[in-house]
Amino acid sequence: MNARKLKKFVKSPGTFFRDYLIKKYPVINNEQNIAEEDEQSVIYTEELNWQQESCLTYIDDIPVDIVYTWVDNQDIEWVAKKNKYLPNAETLVSSIDNARFENHNELYYSILSVRKYLPWIRNIFIITDEQTPNWLKESDNIKIIDHKEIIDSQYLPTFNSHVIEANLYKISDLSEYFIYFNDDVLVARPLSKYHFFRKNGLQSIFVTEKSLEKMQLKGIETPTLLASKNSNQVLKKHYGVTFDSPLVHTYIPLRKSIFKECYEKNINQINSFQKNKYRAKDDLNMATFLVPWWTYLCGKSVITPEVCYYFNIRSPHAESQYRRLLQSKVNKTSPHSMCLNDFKTENTDEYYAIKLQLFLKTYYC
Repeated sequence: MNARKLKKFVKSPGTFFRDYLIKKYPVINNEQNIAEEDEQSVIYTEELNWQQESCLTYIDDIPVDIVYTWVDNQDIEWVAKKNKYLPNAETLVSSIDNARFENHNELYYSILSVRKYLPWIRNIFIITDEQTPNWLKESDNIKIIDHKEIIDSQYLPTFNSHVIEANLYKISDLSEYFIYFNDDVLVARPLSKYHFFRKNGLQSIFVTEKSLEKMQLKGIETPTLLASKNSNQVLKKHYGVTFDSPLVHTYIPLRKSIFKECYEKNINQINSFQKNKYRAKDDLNMATFLVPWWTYLCGKSVITPEVCYYFNIRSPHAESQYRRLLQSKVNKTSPHSMCLNDFKTENTDEYYAIKLQLFLKTYYC
């Protein structure tokens, strides 16, 4: 132990052991394995790059839209429609978990976060199944897109997010550059357009430190994992490579023209799984795996840091994350985004929904 550390140990043993443990066991809140103490350095460095790029005039103004997929599980007609289509043997059990469809008004706060922190967004499209949020006021740049506007009628109704996501690019008047949001993803701080798309047209790809292979070896067989594996076979067929890294559970920057190209070159396989009313074993994970990696192989994207706090709102751990996020807002050290995932666990916090609403109101209102 050097003299400086020894002095610290003698004068302030509590601080010494705290700092030692933080370095040995850093707090990780995100899927890119960025230690909490390093988050602001990563964000600050990226913001310096934005300032440099803002001086360039290669592409002065890239219009960018946002696309949401959303469902109101309290809608009686939708519930009746959903219950009419019983799952078959190919349907994965987790795909019919009611928590997947449960609505905690996240969309309201997600759009509020976009309004607050991404004021440069052009249009916001909300893809639904004959539904409209009851709080939504008429707006020139918020538009409801029904499933039938983008999905072939022979595949409707559908409760399969992979099917809906496969058809995102078909929205009328969608800009070439757009960002796909799930309604449980919220922006946590002001972000430049260049966090998503560079001025030369390259899009960001936010890659996790996770491994598909390791997840499978642990016996994890989620619909997303299987759809990503199927997507890897498509990439291998066309490019001779596969990717072991999934993307961060956050927003996904996309290019309409590349999405269309990927769709049309794999239309037979896509049509074969679009018949699945719920997520099944032969699905493709288009928007959050196949198309982003396809774009990367086309030389049109670049790996970018993304500090996204990802956690399960039903977990007792969620409350500590709420406190951490609220304090980070006060300290002006907020992450880029947060994903308030919702799935049932054995140790579900009894008051999780109340705590979620309190957090969202405090953070965004």
